[in-house]
Amino acid sequence: MNKLPQIAAAVLLSFSGLVSAAENLAITGAGLSLPSVELPAPGAPKNNHWQTLSKIKLNTAAPEMNDRLVGLLDKSFDSYTAVRELTQAGFKVQAYQSNTGGYMVFADVTGQDAADRAIGLARYYYVTEVRVGQKVYDRLFPSRNKSTYAVKMGSIKGVMNNGPVNLKINKLDWTIKGGINNYPVDLGINHEQSVITGGANASTVGLKFDWSTEEITVLGNSGPALLRYTVNWKKGLLEGQYNHSPVKVEFDLGQGYADQTIVSLKGYAAYAPVELTFNKVNGHLGGYMNHAPVDVNLVNCDIYDFLQHFFLFLK
Repeated sequence: MNKLPQIAAAVLLSFSGLVSAAENLAITGAGLSLPSVELPAPGAPKNNHWQTLSKIKLNTAAPEMNDRLVGLLDKSFDSYTAVRELTQAGFKVQAYQSNTGGYMVFADVTGQDAADRAIGLARYYYVTEVRVGQKVYDRLFPSRNKSTYAVKMGSIKGVMNNGPVNLKINKLDWTIKGGINNYPVDLGINHEQSVITGGANASTVGLKFDWSTEEITVLGNSGPALLRYTVNWKKGLLEGQYNHSPVKVEFDLGQGYADQTIVSLKGYAAYAPVELTFNKVNGHLGGYMNHAPVDVNLVNCDIYDFLQHFFLFLK
């Protein structure tokens, strides 16, 4: 293939810029804005296919978040330019700053082919990593499903309420088994019926839950204790009642910061103060609640699991 002389190439690039500007002016004159125009994601060079796929990772912090993609940006690249280009390409994105000066974008893919959009987002050279939900990840990498088995088998072990804690969270069979407060735990989670049933703390558990990507509400009875609480991830708030006592715990998951590793939880529950610190890196949860020290480790699970099943840890 013959190469264009440098001068001709420069003229061609300048002309392309003028055409692009004219197109933008025409769109504006028609009463439209670029963010509202849905355009297909840009095509990727074939020789970049595997490099593109290698950027896509499972969002282990929020595997249920399948309608939003998280794109980490190269620290040397201007975030405003990234948002403008991605918006022009049809992505619905917002930028957030990390506490080390870098940026990330959240792309809303509700009602779209999330897997295809993840590949499209990863094609941009300034997007260094794309984090996706479990369903999206499984669709992109079906052969890796077996390797995620360990991630679906979580545990919470340590000391809490002046006694040992040993809980196993099975996200394949959706069960929670083990022991806490010197009593066995044997719970089943039925997502089709949105119920949690079984036994814990020497009592029968019968709970219903209403789950969405924004919040989860749990209500019913855990033995003689009636409970109802809502965990809102965006507001960073767990609030409700347990055994006729108010429950309120505030937290900051640092979702706008790619590298925030510490989550603080403060409030009160069961007439006792709650002051906990969770380390996202090593999974350690420590502090105080129920008038007793907390020293537990979360393996292959996170603070989401702890807060959703908060009733287990109250006394």
